[in-house]
Formats: sequence, C-alpha cells, structure tokens
Amino acid sequence: MMTMLPIEHVRQSLTQSPRIVEGLIAAAPAGSLDWRETAGAWTPVEVLAHLADGEITDWMPRVERILAGGGRFAPYDREGGFTRYRGWSAEGLVGEFGQLRRANLEKLDRLALTAPHLRLTGEHPEFGTVTLEQLLATWAAHDMAHVVQLSRIFTRAFGRHVGPWRRYFSTLEQWEPHD
Repeated sequence: MMTMLPIEHVRQSLTQSPRIVEGLIAAAPAGSLDWRETAGAWTPVEVLAHLADGEITDWMPRVERILAGGGRFAPYDREGGFTRYRGWSAEGLVGEFGQLRRANLEKLDRLALTAPHLRLTGEHPEFGTVTLEQLLATWAAHDMAHVVQLSRIFTRAFGRHVGPWRRYFSTLEQWEPHD
C-alpha cells in the first residue's frame, strides 16, 4: 500500500508556486506574454488567467465539497478565466493569483486536515470517485505543470533565435517555430 501524501508537502508546493510563476513572468522575453508557441496553444497571459480562475472556481470548492460529505463536483471550465480576466495584464494576473492563493492557503490551514481527511471522497464529473489526497496532489502537480508550460513557452520564445544551438535544447528539437 502506498503511503499517504504529507499535507505539509502539498502546502509547501502550493505556497511556492506563485513566487515561481512571478519569477518566470519577470524573466520573460519581450513580446512573449501574448505569444503562442503553436496554433491554438495558450499564451502565458491565458495560463495566468487559468491559474487565477482555478483558485476561485476549482480547487477550494472541491476541497470543501469533499469535506462537506462528498457529492459531485461542478464541472470546471478550463478556459473560464479567459473571460473573467479579459484585458488584464500579466503583472495584474500574477498579483491576483498570489492573493487568491494566499487566501486559499489560509482556508486550507483553518481546515486542519489530517490523514483521515485525505481518504474522504468526492465525485469528479469525468473520473468518478476521487480522494481528497488525490485532489490536493493534483492541485500541486497542476501548478508545476503550468510552471513547465510557461518555462517551455519562454524557452521557445528565446529559442527562435538560438541558431545552431537549437540541437542542444530538447524543448526545441521537435518544435517548429512560427510567427
């Protein structure tokens, strides 16, 4: 049997994510915040809108649903933040994400979750029964996946100009630049 994911590891990761995202945005190459690495891919600003929106409509509502006895989660509109945050700057979205995350971490702390809480379940509209442990792990993994996505976008934004060094970057090897 697998050991339970320590809640403090999830909390530590969730605490650091806004800082990591803020650093990536601050280091972004000029013109890359609204740039799409491929047709239909999200821009960094859209990624930020998605992250901020998830803090309002996804993670904590699902945690609270599980702790209230379970039941079916409301479906999550992955692109809902595009509408909610239309016209926002990257800097504004970074601040919003950080503020919303701090508020959610305060709520999480007040819940004083223990190992037995992690076994409680809710019903995901696509996956069926999921545990609180799985939800919390997904929240942290989701953040890191978007950190990777932002890093890849910015690597490719610079990578359009690296010339022969391209072969040394795995994130550039299978990617065809477009403008």
